[in-house]
Amino acid sequence: MYKFYNIKTTVQICSVVLSIFVNSISICLIITKSPKIMGTYRHLMIYFCSCSIIFSLCDAIVQPNCQTYKSSFFMLADVKNRPLTPWIAELFIDLLTSCIAVTVYSIGIHFIYRLLALERFVWWLKALKMNISRQGRLKYFNEQFLLVWFSIPFLAGAIWFAVTRFVFGMNPLTTNYIRNTVEEFFNLKMEDCVYGAAVFYPIDENGHQFISWKAFFGLGCYMTLLTIPFVTILVCGVKSFKKVRSLLDHGESDFARNLQMQLYKALIAQTVIPIFFFFIPFGFVFTLPIFEIDCQFLASLITFVIAMYPAIDPLPTLFFVDYYRNAIFEVFNVCRCKKARIEGVSDESVSRGYPNTV
Repeated sequence: MYKFYNIKTTVQICSVVLSIFVNSISICLIITKSPKIMGTYRHLMIYFCSCSIIFSLCDAIVQPNCQTYKSSFFMLADVKNRPLTPWIAELFIDLLTSCIAVTVYSIGIHFIYRLLALERFVWWLKALKMNISRQGRLKYFNEQFLLVWFSIPFLAGAIWFAVTRFVFGMNPLTTNYIRNTVEEFFNLKMEDCVYGAAVFYPIDENGHQFISWKAFFGLGCYMTLLTIPFVTILVCGVKSFKKVRSLLDHGESDFARNLQMQLYKALIAQTVIPIFFFFIPFGFVFTLPIFEIDCQFLASLITFVIAMYPAIDPLPTLFFVDYYRNAIFEVFNVCRCKKARIEGVSDESVSRGYPNTV
């Protein structure tokens, strides 16, 4: 147990430092190196990086332990060995879990934007021959609408926060139910920690097991909140892929098609990461306790996943988008790219000749 604690603490501390470093670099590069053609997409990427930094800070403060036991799953924070009052620790557990919703809804909004940008660009190619102009549905991402899009993840996070606080909050029955496994696995007394937990079949004061419909209601809220962005990502991802493939069949606008493909590859990577880091493991941890199936190993991995995700997520954008990758190579003198951009096409000519598609 002592070895697990040391590894967990080391990973959590290193992850928050790396997350702040990587996301700060990303924000600087987005501000200074993004071409004009990227338009309001820059604001979305800055917003996403800022959310990741907040995610990491909450994780560093809480340093959570995730676990399951029979018909329960829970997130635990030690208040004995750290300078945190129980009230503050419980508040940051709720904030940390709400960051999950903020993150997945931010990804969903990215996919909606990319799909509308691709729709507009494909339509623009066709409209050139007709000598007409049209802004398309991408107009809903103009600056006057950005605040609405930014508020959606925070609304989802607020709902997740409320469910964690008021449905899965601490109570005597839950405390007694998870007491033995907390003392055995984490070597902690229940009086020395705070938690957020769901128990589907708790035991009452008389020793009788009963169904907690409140826990099932909270699980329904969690799964609904996760399903909406998951479906959005799948639908928009499939449609975007088809449109990107259609762009490759055109012989025009090599620069714009190249940039679209770079951003799309980054977005695909940023989809695979949350699907395997969030949707799949959290789906198992949330649902297997209903059947009292042991998944303690997977729950322990989630402890590390929550810590590492904010640091890993920006890496695809830095790797796949030439403007950011080349800037990093230049700063650190790692290597020199032979040809990062398509020859003969400048940012100025693109901003004059092509629509704002990304």
